[in-house]
Amino acid sequence: PWLLIACDFRTWRWHNLETGDKGEFSLTELPDNLDLFWWIGGYGQPSERFESEEDANFAATELLKVIHDRLSDNGYAGHPIREWLTRILFCLFADDTGVWGRAAFHAYIALHSRPDGSDLGATIETIFQILNTPAERRPRHLDEDLAQFIYVNGDLFEERLPIPFCDAATRDALLEACRFEWSVISPAIFGSLFQNVTTARDRRQLGAHYTTEENILRTIRPLFLDELGAALAAATTKPRLQAFLDRLASLIFFDPACGCGNFLVITYREIRRLETEALRRLHALEAQDQRRVAARRAGQLAIDVTLELNVRVDQFYGMEVEEFPAKIARTALYLADHLANREASVEFGQHLVRFPIPAAPHILITNALRTDWAELVPPERCSYVFGNPPFGGHATRSLAQSDDLRRVWGSGYAKWLDYVTGWYRKARDYIGEHPVRAGFVSTNSIAQGEQVARLWDCLLADGFRIDFAHQTFAWTSEARGRAHVHVVVVGFSKHPPSPRRLFTYATTRSQPVEETVSNISPYLVEGPDTTVAGRSTPLSPQMPPADYGSLPSDGGGLIVAPEDLPSDDPVAMSYIRPYLGSRELVRGLVRYCIWMPDGPAPGDLKRSRFLHERLEAVRRSRLASRNPDSRALATQPYKFFHNAQPTTPYIGIPAQVSETRRWYTVAVLPPETIASNTLYTAEDPDGFLFGVLSSSMFLAWVGSIGGRLKSDYRFSKSVVHNTFPLPAAITNSRREGVTTAGQALLAARANHPGATLADLYEPLATPPDVIAAHAGVDRAVDALFDFRRRRWTERDRLELLLSRYAAMVEDGRLQLDAGKSAAPVRRRRRQRTGGAPAD
Repeated sequence: PWLLIACDFRTWRWHNLETGDKGEFSLTELPDNLDLFWWIGGYGQPSERFESEEDANFAATELLKVIHDRLSDNGYAGHPIREWLTRILFCLFADDTGVWGRAAFHAYIALHSRPDGSDLGATIETIFQILNTPAERRPRHLDEDLAQFIYVNGDLFEERLPIPFCDAATRDALLEACRFEWSVISPAIFGSLFQNVTTARDRRQLGAHYTTEENILRTIRPLFLDELGAALAAATTKPRLQAFLDRLASLIFFDPACGCGNFLVITYREIRRLETEALRRLHALEAQDQRRVAARRAGQLAIDVTLELNVRVDQFYGMEVEEFPAKIARTALYLADHLANREASVEFGQHLVRFPIPAAPHILITNALRTDWAELVPPERCSYVFGNPPFGGHATRSLAQSDDLRRVWGSGYAKWLDYVTGWYRKARDYIGEHPVRAGFVSTNSIAQGEQVARLWDCLLADGFRIDFAHQTFAWTSEARGRAHVHVVVVGFSKHPPSPRRLFTYATTRSQPVEETVSNISPYLVEGPDTTVAGRSTPLSPQMPPADYGSLPSDGGGLIVAPEDLPSDDPVAMSYIRPYLGSRELVRGLVRYCIWMPDGPAPGDLKRSRFLHERLEAVRRSRLASRNPDSRALATQPYKFFHNAQPTTPYIGIPAQVSETRRWYTVAVLPPETIASNTLYTAEDPDGFLFGVLSSSMFLAWVGSIGGRLKSDYRFSKSVVHNTFPLPAAITNSRREGVTTAGQALLAARANHPGATLADLYEPLATPPDVIAAHAGVDRAVDALFDFRRRRWTERDRLELLLSRYAAMVEDGRLQLDAGKSAAPVRRRRRQRTGGAPAD
């Protein structure tokens, strides 16, 4: 047994052997503990136990996947199979959640269809017709097994579908699904179903990443749930509780990328729970009124609670570009309504069923980026806009999706904008001056790199501010073949609360820690509303320019693997140089290249078969290229397509480093080591730049301003290096301090011969002398900014850097404006005095 109960008619004791829960109550307390026995009436009856709801979702989805595949194998496809499967899902949930007699659908299929499945399609079609027929229009002598199926109005069963051909395997798969306990499944399972019955390619093309309940709550709690919960807690009188209930019934929720409705379903469930709790408190206050005591019996309410349940699914709006998920979203909301009614039934001791359906959700099948949102729900009626729009970076989105962005952004379009930014721009235009709050799950790239200025300057200029934000965390999906992405959650409006709520993460897979801050910057840290735009030259004269490494564009002919070194060819070896990219620099790997920027010496190609064959391969590769510049260089196959190699010792800057690094790992390289196009370079004659780039101050800038690959730090010449707000004026002593600290760091690294940068900066194994040397670098670089705290946080550093950046940019603008306005004044004076203009 799973449950033990003992009673001596005065005291009850119970023990759940599966969960370990136990309890005791008196006979007079029995009405308050009826939920313990609710399963006896067929509600929540024990079934196979799963370790988590996620495991149950996977098991249920696999059952449905088998049914789908059996039908598909028999030629049932397209719109009919999607609609048919949606109806089956409804029936399976209804069987276990009290919509009709328990297991009625299961029993009818088992008793009224042949074992070979030949009449299964027709049998189920009969059920569908009955579900679409009001009681007064049904046959007088309807079979009692069919009569128990209630009328489900709306359009769920309205369309007549082709009857599928089924076989014994299809019937067996359906009966197996019927045996599953569907009452343990959240309607959010439908999103997972959609992913599991479509291919991975389809999901990637649509940008479909269905959100777990945990991640949905990370969005809707700070957007509205927490505030509504606080309002309920403050409602301590009957008038305030009634006003709160009226407010819930007036709210309008809109998801313009609703997919299978996960956001809408979870939101509906939570709003209904708030309504139920408010009603419970209201009735408790009324029970204190002695005039109503006689109207109550043994704790049961004598009123009809159904008249007070005013939150309905028609308060929920959604847009979805695909038919199948849109239909699932609609069906899931119906089921969410029914499950909420079951919770209210337990609370108030009444059997609440809202079938026929009194209202319908508004799910529009359309491309949200090509549709006027106000046509579905006017902004003056809307309360909240939220959801998980498709992501779609520049490299993965389709031509049609790029065209969507061009339509939305107009002249502000930039090809590197993520697809999700279209929803931010549409939300801005939709909300206008209305008090609507919005919140979206998004790729973390919208808060990094070049996208920040392009996206947020538009919103900030229109008066929008960030209300709350979750910094980067690892995405989890309830679907098989989970999406491996890193996301943020951003809430924004024109009427932000004070203070703002910022959720930070120690690692991308840890739980969030909430902080209250005065303002959240577009980089999702506490700081000013400043965006950093890429520059072609460094903002500070103290920062030497950085450049990309050299690009061969050679078809592989100029690159030499270690095992291919022509060691027995001295002519060829005289042209071989070490060739490093980011990966080789960090991991201590070595590749080589043929380096002859001025061409080979006369006769060397004849004396070296290796060089001749390699350069001939380069020539052929370039002639076959679609790039006209590459073809033009075919006559000089010894040249790199782009030669940016320094002629003096230089800093090698990896394009990206792991998120676990405490410092950005750069290195000093000799000019004989050729930097590939995946490695940035910068000349550093006195070693000052090495110290700056090795500091925590610079890492704070890279971590927030630079774009990231997944969660790894990513360097950018224009957005990171050229914008770093290093003070324009630095004393010689402070500059020498940074240089000396950098030399000490190089010496500390040299104490560990054979160790790669990856070895030295392994988070749990960084040598103490390297850590101490970095502390010296940090002190020296911090002194450049005149900030001498004993302990800095990354947030402290970034707040300072953003403020410095804003001041330097503004100072540059003022100087530029002054220069523009001064010239005509000088000319007028010279004209009046007759003097000649100066150079």
